[in-house]
Order: sequence, then C-alpha cells, then structure tokens
Amino acid sequence: MTRRVVVSLWLGFALAAIFFYPLAVALDADSYYLQWQRRDTAETAVALVGLAAVYAAVVFVVWRRQTRAAALALACAAVFPVASLLAGVARQLPYNDELRVAWEGRLVRLSVPAVVVAVLVLGFTRYPQAFGRWVRRGLILVSPVSLVVVSTLVTSASRASSVREFEHPSAGADAPASCAPVVALLFDELSYAYLYGDDGNVRSDLREFARFSAVATNYRSVVAPAKETLIAVPSLLAARRVQDIRADNAGLMEVVNGRLTPFSAVAADGLFPTARRLGFRTEMAGYYLAYCDLLDTVLDACRSLSFYNVSSARAEFSPLDPVLTTLVLWPRQFPFGLLKIPPFAVHQRDLVETLASFAKRPLPPDRPVFRLVHFSVPHLPFVFDAGGYDPPFDSLRTSPDAGYVNQVRYVDRLFGELLGELRRTGGFEDTTVVVFADHGFRFGGRERDPLHVPFIVKAAGQRDGVDVMAPRAGEDLLKQVLQQACRSPG
Repeated sequence: MTRRVVVSLWLGFALAAIFFYPLAVALDADSYYLQWQRRDTAETAVALVGLAAVYAAVVFVVWRRQTRAAALALACAAVFPVASLLAGVARQLPYNDELRVAWEGRLVRLSVPAVVVAVLVLGFTRYPQAFGRWVRRGLILVSPVSLVVVSTLVTSASRASSVREFEHPSAGADAPASCAPVVALLFDELSYAYLYGDDGNVRSDLREFARFSAVATNYRSVVAPAKETLIAVPSLLAARRVQDIRADNAGLMEVVNGRLTPFSAVAADGLFPTARRLGFRTEMAGYYLAYCDLLDTVLDACRSLSFYNVSSARAEFSPLDPVLTTLVLWPRQFPFGLLKIPPFAVHQRDLVETLASFAKRPLPPDRPVFRLVHFSVPHLPFVFDAGGYDPPFDSLRTSPDAGYVNQVRYVDRLFGELLGELRRTGGFEDTTVVVFADHGFRFGGRERDPLHVPFIVKAAGQRDGVDVMAPRAGEDLLKQVLQQACRSPG
C-alpha cells in the first residue's frame, strides 16, 4: 500500500509537471516575451499542485489493475502531458523551422498523427495488458523530466521582475511648449496593399479608414524599419534604424558591429525622450515587448501585455492562467493547434479589449499627451470579423487570406470606435491622430512589399486630405509628426 501511494504521488506530480514543459522551455529561453512575474509563478505552483492531486488519484485507482478500462484511463490521463512534452521538445530541436515547414504539407500533417493513433488503438485492442504495461513503463521513464520543469519554475521565480503597468500623476511640463495632443495607433501587420485599392484610395469597404483618410495626410511611400516586430518597433521607439535585435532573459540586446549591446529606447534623441522634452505627458500601451521596463524612465503611464502569457491581460489571480499559457505555447500546426486555438483566441480578444480601453482614456486637460498604443491586430490569430469577436475553427490559418481580410475589417471598426470616443469627448479636431503599421502582412496574398506600410496623419485642425508621395522612413516620420504637433520648435 505504501509503495502504491508513493508511486501514485510521484507519477501524479510528474504528469502535472510534464504538462508545463513548454512553459518551462519558454521561461528558460524566452522569458522576455512572457513578461513573467512572481504572481505567475504562484499561479503555476497552485495549478501544479491541483493537477498533481488529480493525476495522483487516477494513478492510485488504476495502477495495479490489468483491465482494458484501467489501461485506457491511464493512457487518457497521460495523453495531454505527453503531448505537451512533445510540443516543448519540438521547440528545442535545432531544425524546428524545417520541421514546421514540413508539417504544413497535408500528407505529413495528417498521416503522422493518423499512424500514431492507429498504432495505439491497435496495441490497446489486441494487446491490452502489454499496452498497459508499456504505458506504465513509459511514464516512469519520462517522469524525471518533471524535476527539470520544477527547477526552471523555481529559477524563474527568483528572477521575475517584469513591470506590466504603472501610472504617475500628471506633472508640469519639463519645458514650456504649446503642443496639440498626439494619439498614435500602431496596428501590427496592417498591410498597405490590403488597406489601399488599385485606384490609390483606401478601399471603400473600410469605411472608417476611408473617412479618416479623406481629411488626413496620406504618406504613400513610407518604409518600415524591418519586416518583423522585434526590430521594427524598437526602431520606432529609438527613432533610428536598428539593424538587429535579440531578446534574451536580460532584455533586448542590439547587435552593433557584431557585438551584443543592451538596447536603449531612452536616449535623448529617442521618441519618448523627445516627447518629454517638448512638454508632453507620455503614455504607452502595447503587446509583445516589455514596454514598461523598456521605457520606465520616460513614460508617465504604461500598460504592457505579453502575446503568450494570458495572465498579462488579466487582473485576477487564477491557477488556470499557466494552463492556458502552456496551451498557447503549443505549436499551431495540427493536431496541437486544435487545443491551442481556443485559449489563444480568447487571449487575442483580451489583448484588444485592454489596449482599446487604454486608447480611449480621456485626454488630460492640463497637459498635452503623447499616447502610443500598439495593437495586436490584424496579426493572427484571426478571431475577429467586421461584426466583432467571432473566432473561426481555423483562426491560425494564413492561406488563403480570408481570416486576415476579415480581421482588417474589424480593425476598421475598432479604429472607428476609437475616433468616435475622441469625437464624443470633443478632442478629435484639436488632436493629431496617427495610424500606421510596423510592417505588412508577411504571409502572401495581396502583399508585395511588407516594408511598404500605411502611414496616415490627421494634424490638429486639419480638414482636407493630402497625399505625400516622397519616400519616408517610418521611424523618422513618427518623430517628425510629434515635433510638428508643437508650435514651438523641437
């Protein structure tokens, strides 16, 4: 009896810990993107204990039984932890990119899972006792992996320090200036080719963008700093072209002359330091990068969200958060994507709602504000359409581009809601509004040049549309728009 209890407790703990293996891999190699906090570690500890108790109870009941029902129950209990372990291992393979490309092929994507399932079903139906024995042996064999998971979680707790949110009281301007408020809305992966039609105008089905474009300055030849967010957004914040950025557990590192150097967005000529110098109250909210850490000394208000860690968009303590985060970290390819899509879809909705709420904040009456909001749409998962949140079954599918097109239509609606709030509060006419992208749609379709991005500016008091055809660099133009919002020189 004692041995049975010990085995049950050990395997229950092992199954629970192995389920969190993808989370441990991310914390070990990519913790920057998770914006991990000690609260997250506490949530994971509670979830681990709860799952371990459930798995231990199952193992205790079925371990010594040799029936088909016992073998089936044990296999069902093990399937999610083992699948999660495989998902995490796949991320660590040196040929992970090649594996993902191969898995996109219909033959491989369907045949490999089918063969695995067929072998397991055959073994269970023809040799149930042997099947049960091998399931037990397999669990014992992989159970030490649980110690690696727990060790990583403990280590992450000791270094968790990411700040996700802060708000400082409005203070007097650093320098006297007369500036119009500036609200800049950055939509991730919003494509010029999908926004503008062949006639050179914003597509008629995107009514809010078309309405805005008609009274704003359309910069027709803006070049994004890079084809990926990790480089493009730091370039926009630093107001200079950054060649290469690496993210590690210490933060963002810039490659300069072949050497890794800590990236800084708070140098004097950066975007937000310039805004501070001009007298703006500075506010930023966004997803993907740890903005509140990156810009802590030059922001008055900040909200930073993780694209992968669902707890970053939730205020309440919940042991369910690390479970959902682990599923979000699973590969999007079939069959893993079947369980990844639901929590990822809900997280995308939470990201958008949180960032939209920040963007709708009333403009402070005592000081001009520069507010930059980096939205996670129309980037996948494609869970919105023109009517709102309505995730399809295949919301991670990028080809054909119907999901992306539908989400662009939602972005149009969202943009209209944000402008509607400005109009409702009477701030639209006297505010400079910027809408732009970090890069275009990277997965084909109509896209011809993901570096050619939309960049539309309605200056305070502007009522007529203007086209600017001269090539401009996005990282320079955003800073210039900020300076031009002030009547005193910047």
